Amino acid sequence: MTQRRPEDTRKAPLWKRALRGFATLTGTVSVIALAAGAVWLASATLATRASAVDAPAPAPITTVEALHISPTDQMPVTRRFYGQIEAAQTVSLGFEQGGRLNVLTVDEGDRVEAGDVVAKLDTRILMTERSRLVASRDRLEAQAELSRRTTQRQTELRNRGFASDQAVDNVALALTAIEAQMAEVDAAITQVEVQLSQTELTAPFDGTIGARHVDPGAIMSVGAPVLDIRQAAAPLFRVGIDPKLASTLADHPAKIALDGSEYAARFIGFRPDLDAQTRTRTALFEVKTDAPVYLAAGTLSVQTSLTQSGYAVPLSALQDGVRGLWTVLVLEPETDGFASARAAAVEVLQIEGDTAYVRGTLTGDALIVPHGTHRLVPGDRVQLTEAD
Repeated sequence: MTQRRPEDTRKAPLWKRALRGFATLTGTVSVIALAAGAVWLASATLATRASAVDAPAPAPITTVEALHISPTDQMPVTRRFYGQIEAAQTVSLGFEQGGRLNVLTVDEGDRVEAGDVVAKLDTRILMTERSRLVASRDRLEAQAELSRRTTQRQTELRNRGFASDQAVDNVALALTAIEAQMAEVDAAITQVEVQLSQTELTAPFDGTIGARHVDPGAIMSVGAPVLDIRQAAAPLFRVGIDPKLASTLADHPAKIALDGSEYAARFIGFRPDLDAQTRTRTALFEVKTDAPVYLAAGTLSVQTSLTQSGYAVPLSALQDGVRGLWTVLVLEPETDGFASARAAAVEVLQIEGDTAYVRGTLTGDALIVPHGTHRLVPGDRVQLTEAD
């Protein structure tokens, strides 16, 4: 049996549908208008409040102190070399013969003069030997006197015919032999006296006693060091110098820094050879000081010049640049004491203390900012104070 389909619902009339669409559109437009009105009202309120506040004052123009710089063709350069101070003369004193050290009259740090006796050996054996030799010479002197008298008597007897020539020759040659023995004894006495003089150790020059190696009572061998003595004269500074600088070293002033103190130095000369390891020439300087600075390390400062065109600027004027370069702020003067800043790229050639020698895009005389560059950027307009 066939099922019956329900009837379709009837559609609303056209005018009702049009009225419903118009109402929906009107409501949407009203909501948008209300939202726009609220936004405009808020903006107007904020604008009114902002207008009631005073505008901030313009930033003041930065005031800078300018520095005039001019190009130069000679740049002073300080070269520094490391070396060591040593005494003009240093000697280790020792005896030329062995023996017991009997007297030591000085101690470390004592000052002595040339010729002062500083040590003595025991001389009893040598004095005994000298006494023996003197006695032996006295005996020979007596024999020689007897031979002279015998020779004189034999000569008189021969002249009268009572003695032969042979007898005269015998006594004459005996005297000659005795005189030869006397000369030998005299030489032995001289040798003992020389040995006695070697038992005293004397200062070879004015100086100061350094290390004392032994004490009285020690048995000394030949040449064993007893004490060291350093000459009381201007010390020497030994330093290796660049061979290229050696030819002009004597023409420039030099200073030597030791333990925070600086001393004037006078160039003496070079060693004739070249150091095989450092490839430098050894230079000697006389240090003008009496201070005990021996064996101290020091720094030699030599003032030379660099033939190079550039500018001398303070280190505080440099700013980091690009690709390893630096920049300085150059001021281009305007009217009424104002100027505009621009950056100039430079290369540092040499630094001496607080001054840097540079070259780059600077030309002719220029006006730069010496310090406080962190407050400016290129393009700023600044007011100048009186330039240095």
